Amino acid sequence: MTTTSSPPLLIVFGAGGHGRVVVDAALASACFRAVVASDRNPSLWGQQLLPGVPIVAPEALPTLQGPLALHVAIGHNLVRQKEAQALRDIAPLVSVIHPRASVAQSSSIAPGCLLAAHCVVGPMAELEEGVIVNHGAVVDHDCHIGAWAHIAPLAALGGAVRVGTASLVGAGSVVLRDVTLGADVTLGAGGVALTNMPAGQSWAGVPARPLERASA
Repeated sequence: MTTTSSPPLLIVFGAGGHGRVVVDAALASACFRAVVASDRNPSLWGQQLLPGVPIVAPEALPTLQGPLALHVAIGHNLVRQKEAQALRDIAPLVSVIHPRASVAQSSSIAPGCLLAAHCVVGPMAELEEGVIVNHGAVVDHDCHIGAWAHIAPLAALGGAVRVGTASLVGAGSVVLRDVTLGADVTLGAGGVALTNMPAGQSWAGVPARPLERASA
């Protein structure tokens, strides 16, 4: 006899605007038996993130009945990573993919990623753990996106772009083919990246140039 396990209850940790995006995608995907949200802000406990999706205290999560799955829905890259590490014992990290995302079969999606509505992930693209590919963003063929990076709405990456760990590619920005962004890089909204960007730098403009750090 073949037995089929029931779909998991999804815990969405983070009850802000990005949490709503994740919950909406999770509900549309029909991959979970139900969704519950959680947050460390006590003022949110007992409210609903979206209709029918309660927000509970983190202390209540271990009492939920399995099977369980976890997605950390926090826009700040380093905070998202920190919370995922803190919550791993509660449930396995899972990706949430909106059914209107276009995802190539040959792409590789690690756990904890969000692929929002109308985004595109091209052939042989690789997304490491906890990546956000937001609404309408394009990650073209052979791109590699490091863990906990965020490709913001309507950003477009040409083929074979590499984005480092915890980097942010801002809304509406463009990264040309074969360009590499190092770890913890920020490309400002609407910027156009023509050259490689060293780790830890912030760039903006058309074409994008490094921003000067404020003096102490």
